[in-house]
Amino acid sequence: MILGRNNVMKRSEFLRLSMAGVTLVALPRPGAAQADAAGDLRAGLKLSPTSMDPHFRLSGEQNLLRAIHARLVGMTPDGKPEPGIAQSWRPVNDGLAWEFTIRRDATFSDGSPITAEDVAYSIARVPTIEGSAGAYHIFVRAITRTEVKDAHTILLHTASPYPFMAEDMTEVAIIAKALGPNLRTADFNSQAVKIFSGPYTLTDFRFGEFVAMQRNLHWFGARPSFETANFKVIASDSSRMAALLAGDVQAVDEVAVPDIARLRRDAALNVTQIAGMRVMYISMDMDRDVSPQIRDANGQPMTRNPLKDVRVRQALSFAINRAAIVDRVMEGAATVASNLLPDGTPGTSSALGVTPFDVERARGLLTAAGYPNGFQLTLHATNDRYPNDEKVAQAIAQYWTRIGVKTDVATLPNAAFFPAAARQTFSVFAAQYGADNVSYAYRALVHTYDRERGLGTANRTRHSSPRADALVAEALREMDETKRNGLLAQASEIAIGEEAIIHMIYHPAYVYAARKPVSVTPYYNGAFLPQAVTRG
Repeated sequence: MILGRNNVMKRSEFLRLSMAGVTLVALPRPGAAQADAAGDLRAGLKLSPTSMDPHFRLSGEQNLLRAIHARLVGMTPDGKPEPGIAQSWRPVNDGLAWEFTIRRDATFSDGSPITAEDVAYSIARVPTIEGSAGAYHIFVRAITRTEVKDAHTILLHTASPYPFMAEDMTEVAIIAKALGPNLRTADFNSQAVKIFSGPYTLTDFRFGEFVAMQRNLHWFGARPSFETANFKVIASDSSRMAALLAGDVQAVDEVAVPDIARLRRDAALNVTQIAGMRVMYISMDMDRDVSPQIRDANGQPMTRNPLKDVRVRQALSFAINRAAIVDRVMEGAATVASNLLPDGTPGTSSALGVTPFDVERARGLLTAAGYPNGFQLTLHATNDRYPNDEKVAQAIAQYWTRIGVKTDVATLPNAAFFPAAARQTFSVFAAQYGADNVSYAYRALVHTYDRERGLGTANRTRHSSPRADALVAEALREMDETKRNGLLAQASEIAIGEEAIIHMIYHPAYVYAARKPVSVTPYYNGAFLPQAVTRG
C-alpha cells in the first residue's frame, strides 16, 4: 500500500518494496511477429491520457484508464449499466438510498478482495481532487452518506430520491483503501501505485508517448484476448493510419474522416463504427457585459456584449448549415444535431428540430437586435482533438461571416485549449461533449455553473437558463422514468431551442480500424479499450 507523508515508512522505502516482483513490459518492436503470437496487442492511440489518476479529470483521453481501474457498475459498448464490481443494485428506504451488492470474487490485482470499504474510500476521495479542468464531482454530489453494511454490501444515501445512481457509478473508479488517506495524483503519475481493479495492470507509461499494460491475473471478469497491451500515442492522423497499414500497429482509434472509405475497401482490415453519444457544440459567453474577443464592425472593443441578446444567439444558429458540414466537412461520418444526444435517446425532445439554415432570417435577427452592420468575434477550437475539428471551425466562421459577423478562427492543441476554456479565456468556442444520458449532458454542459453543487462543470462560458435548470432539478428527484424524461426534454426545448444559450451542431461517429483477424468493439464514448479488442 501507499503510505501517507506522515506515516513511519518513508515513501522511498515503500517505492523500493512495491517494485519487488514487478516486471516492466517493454514496447514491442514494430512488426514483431513473435509478440503477436504471444498474444500482445500493439495499438495506435490518438490521444494520451493527461493523468494516470482515474479520479482526476473527466475527459475522453482518460477512457483508457478504464482498462486498469474498474467501476462499481460496468458499462456496455452502447453506454448501458451492467454488473461490474457490483453484481446488483436497487433503491431502498423509499428511494432515499441505493444498495449495491459486491461480487464475492471481486479482487484487486494483488489478490486482495474488493470490499465495501474500498468503494466508500473511492467515493470519498473524488470530491477531494483539486486542480482538474473537468472533475468527477458531479457523479458523487447526490451522495450524502455511505454506509458499509458488511464487506459485500454498501448503501449510498441521498437527500431525496435520486434515479441516476447506477449511471453515476459507471464513472467512479474503484481503488484500494489500502492506498491510504494521503493518496495524491502525483502518486499515480509517478507509477507509485501498483494496485489495480481492472482487467489489466499498468506496467509503464510516458505521457504523450505510450501506455503499456499487462493482463491482470486476478481479474474476476471475462478474460481479455491479449496478454499485454501496448498503446503507442500517434497524434497525427496520417501517421496513425500509416502505422496501421504498415503493420506497425494492429489497431487504431479515431480513423480520420478522409480515410474511412479507403480503409473500408481494404480486405485486410476490419473497420468498426458506432454512433457517438456525443455532440459537437458551440458555447457562447453570455455572462459578461464585455467579452474578450468581441469587437464592433470596425474592429473596436465593445462595451455591450451582443451575445447576451437571444436574437443574436439565434441569428448565429440560423446562419450555420449543419447538413453541409456533415456532408462536406465530416464526409457523412456524423449526423446533424438538435439535441444534446442523438434523437431517440431517452430525455431528448422530438419537438426540438434541427435549426434550419436561413441566412435572411439570421440577418433580420441581427438587425432587430441593433447590429445591422454586424460585429466581429474570434471562434476558438482545438486542432488535434476531434476529427476535422479545425475544418469544422473554419466552416462555421465562413457561415457567420456571410451574415455580417466577421469571424476569425484561433485553434489550440487539446492540452492547451481546455485549461484556457476553463479560465473563461474565450468568447465563443467549438468543442465536443459526450455523456451516458441527457441528464449528465445537461448537468455538466448546459446547467448554470455552480461549483458547490457540482453543476455546470463543463460550462466554460457561464451561459445560463434558470427556467430550464428548474425543470432539471425537478427531473433529478423524479423516480418515474417517463415523467423524468419529459422534464429533461422540456428543459432542452427552453435552453437549446427558445433561449439558444448553446448550439448543437452534429453528433460524430467513432470509427476504429484493425488488421484482420483483430477487431475492435466500438464504444459510444470513443473509448479504445484493450479488453474490447479481440483476435478472430
